[in-house]
This record gives sequence, C-alpha cells and structure tokens, in this order.
Amino acid sequence: MRPMILISALALAFASQATVAAERDTSELSSPIAMLTPAVAKNADTLDLNASQREAVQEWLATSPKVREALEDRMMAARAELREMIVQGETRDQREEKAIAIGEMEAKLLMMRSNCVDHWRNVLNEEQFAQALEIAGLTDTP
Repeated sequence: MRPMILISALALAFASQATVAAERDTSELSSPIAMLTPAVAKNADTLDLNASQREAVQEWLATSPKVREALEDRMMAARAELREMIVQGETRDQREEKAIAIGEMEAKLLMMRSNCVDHWRNVLNEEQFAQALEIAGLTDTP
C-alpha cells in the first residue's frame, strides 16, 4: 500500500511540475549572466538610437526570443525527463547521458546570451553601448 501512495504523490508532483513548465516558468534554469536587450529596447530614446539601430532592435526582438525560448523549452523538458529518470530508477549511465545533454543545452543558452551582448556591441556606438550596460546594471558605475 505504501508504494502506491508514494507513486501517487510523485505523480502529483510531476503533474504540478509539468504545469509550471507549461506556463514557461524558467526558474529551474540558470539566471542569465547578462541581459542587455531589454535595456536597449526600453531605452531607445535615452540611448538616442538612430533609425537603423531602432530597426535592428525590432528585428532582434522579432527573432531572437523565439530561438532562445525554444531552447529553454527543450531544457525544461529535459530536466523533467531527468527528474522522471531519477524517480524511476534509470541507470546511472542513462541519467548521466541526460545530464550531459542538459549541460550542453545550458552552455548553448549561455553563449546565445553572450552573443546577444556582442550583437549590441556591434549595433550601438561605443558611448551607447556603455550607457546600455549601465542602464542594465552591468557596470560598477552607480
């Protein structure tokens, strides 16, 4: 009887985790190291962006978040799969393989965010970029 109660409790826990993932709660994923795009997008006037820079912001916002969110969704699904593998008693080798895949996705996500900052470094002039870093709270300057 006890194993059935445990299995039922675990099933409920997984169901609640699936609901959280369905709502795009990315709290299980690591925090971004640097988030610059929101600062650039919200502060176009403050940064005195010209027409081509504003167009670059719109193009970036139209494409990049979709790519990042797709990877985040795959990562959340993989984490849920690993959690299930752990509970179900899959072999250590199988769990390790899944964990490595999650790590590779995490590294890809980190580099996507890093490349994002490089993108703004190229789109903005040096003064705008420095100001964007400050607005985003990524400098030591108060």
